[in-house]
Amino acid sequence: MNDRPVIYLNRIQKGNTELCALYFKKNDSILKRILQNDWIKWDVSDSKFIVSSTPNTIGLLVDIFEDIAEVNTHYYEAQLKGMTEETIIGDCSYFNGVLQPIEKLGVVTLVPYKDANNRLIVLKYTYSKKVNKILVNSKYSHWNQELKMFVIQPKLQYLKAFINEVLPKLQIRINNELKIKDYHILQLLYEQTYHKDYLFKSCPVEFIKFMQLKGYSENTINTYYYFVLRFINSYKRNSLSQIDNFLPQQINEYHQYMLGEKSYSHKTINQSVSAIKLYYKGFLKKEIELQGVIRPKVGRPLPKVWSKQEVSTILRSIDNLKHKALLSLLYGSGLRIGEALSLKLSDIDSKRMRVRIFEGKGKKDRYSILGESQLSLLRQYYKEYKPKNYLFEGQIGGTYSAGSAGKVLKRAITKSGVQQRGGLHSLRHSFATHLLESGTDLRYIQELLGHNSSKTTEIYTHVSNKYLQQIKSPLDDLNV
Repeated sequence: MNDRPVIYLNRIQKGNTELCALYFKKNDSILKRILQNDWIKWDVSDSKFIVSSTPNTIGLLVDIFEDIAEVNTHYYEAQLKGMTEETIIGDCSYFNGVLQPIEKLGVVTLVPYKDANNRLIVLKYTYSKKVNKILVNSKYSHWNQELKMFVIQPKLQYLKAFINEVLPKLQIRINNELKIKDYHILQLLYEQTYHKDYLFKSCPVEFIKFMQLKGYSENTINTYYYFVLRFINSYKRNSLSQIDNFLPQQINEYHQYMLGEKSYSHKTINQSVSAIKLYYKGFLKKEIELQGVIRPKVGRPLPKVWSKQEVSTILRSIDNLKHKALLSLLYGSGLRIGEALSLKLSDIDSKRMRVRIFEGKGKKDRYSILGESQLSLLRQYYKEYKPKNYLFEGQIGGTYSAGSAGKVLKRAITKSGVQQRGGLHSLRHSFATHLLESGTDLRYIQELLGHNSSKTTEIYTHVSNKYLQQIKSPLDDLNV
């Protein structure tokens, strides 16, 4: 019995040209051999490998695959009754297998570390035998007895080699303090959770550079890269150069399919529209009428807030001084979690009782208020923890993580018995709502929150109880 894989050859007609197509069941050895012979081309439009249809070419195919597969020419040599060209009308297979996720064994965060003698990159992860084994066997990580952690040297060649070595099995995250300037590494990290077959298309590395030069935040770059990556990989039968020349109606069709067939939220679709517009109009500088790209209307859900008493109950349930100081600052000054974790010691102005937020959302600087009780709590925290650079630091320095802060709040809510209404951002929402209820002018609240538009701040008028409590229900006037 012959167990060798079979490659079937067949004639196809492309316009006026006769070609030979290769058909076979997925086989890594065959694919590897094809990739070693660049004269075997991938036909994007028909999703098949093709070569020129000549006797010499067919003989060469038989020779190069002789040791790994049988090349069957039966259909190729059969008398053709007619030549046909495949025509596709209304192909809507955008989301069939797009960006299939890869299961990873664990997550490792790379954190820069510096002491009097060394600069290192520390590997932080939740302990697991599988992750530990990978790091033990790595050529580029080693155990640091003093830190009791795995580390790698902070050199580009080691970082690249380590990431390439472990990426098939581990997800790599980068601490905010570790600045990656190599765009190819960034591309690897943005694409690390997706399965890459021979049809996978990467976004151009230059697109990452373009967004960085425009001053976009790391979160925005990551988000926009994802949406453009999803877009270009939704069209398996098109090359990147073909996609780069799409018209607005094709982009609209893509988003219409997202909305109608996959039930994506309007907010998600709007993010995709923004990312794809930036790619075409900003990066590619395409002079096409992109105002023709339709944006769905996005609803404005009301912010989730706690009452003053509920916030007090949550904060009182926290015993750890560092955790209490952080959550108190989020509520007391109305900060976003990223803003709070980026604060340095010098950003606390105890004389003027204010907090300086440097490059908040939209790269804007602003000040917010600092209460007496907040300042007292921060001073107690400083005496006990003695942070060196950032106001809230991790165990080995650098910024404290947003994920850890979220877990702190979740535990506090559970312990306090208060209803779970939201996450860290709900403390900011509660700050704004309580200021409004206490009579603070909406314009001042807008400044404290760093909103561009007063319309954004006006949302808090819909959740405030100040005026609702003054309105009498008409049912109270009825004798029922």
